[in-house]
Amino acid sequence: MRNHSATRAICYLAAALALLAATADRAAAQRPDRPDLKREQRNREVREANLRTAEAKVDIERIDQKRVAAAIEQVKDDFKQIQIVRNQMVRDLLANKPLDYKLIAGETAEIHKRADRLKTYLMPPVPDKNEEQPKSQIEFNNDEMKDALVRLCNLIAGFIDNPVLKTPDKVDVEQSAKAGGDLLSIIELSANIKRSAEKLNKQTK
Repeated sequence: MRNHSATRAICYLAAALALLAATADRAAAQRPDRPDLKREQRNREVREANLRTAEAKVDIERIDQKRVAAAIEQVKDDFKQIQIVRNQMVRDLLANKPLDYKLIAGETAEIHKRADRLKTYLMPPVPDKNEEQPKSQIEFNNDEMKDALVRLCNLIAGFIDNPVLKTPDKVDVEQSAKAGGDLLSIIELSANIKRSAEKLNKQTK
């Protein structure tokens, strides 16, 4: 709503400046006294500069709106794809199929990529990179892999069902913190599972 109001205000400003420029030119032409050509030239340059500034603001506003729309679509797509991959993993686990480490590596890579991108949109940036906690790298063996996958699926389910994401207009500090923590855990765990699956896949060949 604020973007639309700003755009209308800028358009009105551009129209007003154009009207002012036309009025000033007519008034100058009707004056009977000797014209000051240098002053008129300066005034015309100022008016043209003001018009260019107003037009530039309109262009910037349009670009910003496009970026916001693109970001919203990207968030929706990432959110949807994480659910799709998670649901497929759940079906494979419930079917008690032998673990396909190549498939698992690809699925967790997809989850990691999209969860990491969601972090850039949904979570505030860290002011100082040196303050970031080092990521723990855990390696899962064959016996531990299924439990790790179950934990990842549960984390994703908790993140997806968080009420903050379903009603973003309502402020809930506790649930927001939980959603952020779950997302960071998803990013970390998916990276560890991917790395372990790639190693196990090589060992089985």
